[in-house]
Amino acid sequence: MTALITEQHYARVRLFKQLLSSFQRNRDLVSVGAYAKGSDPMLDKAITLWPQLEAFLQQGIFERADWENSLQALDLIFPTV
Repeated sequence: MTALITEQHYARVRLFKQLLSSFQRNRDLVSVGAYAKGSDPMLDKAITLWPQLEAFLQQGIFERADWENSLQALDLIFPTV
């Protein structure tokens, strides 16, 4: 993958995966209200961005997702990375 994308896009992909992983590991704590905001900055960011992360991963049966649109979608989620 690193041969196909820039370092900036790779950083966005890496952050996406870290946030997804953090949210999934702590999903139960979040869903029952046991997570205290501020305890984990990565999880705080994952919770904030979760609707966008989840939307990025979803694709309709007849929806096309080409390379450029995927990179643009990552740019919208992480404009400053």
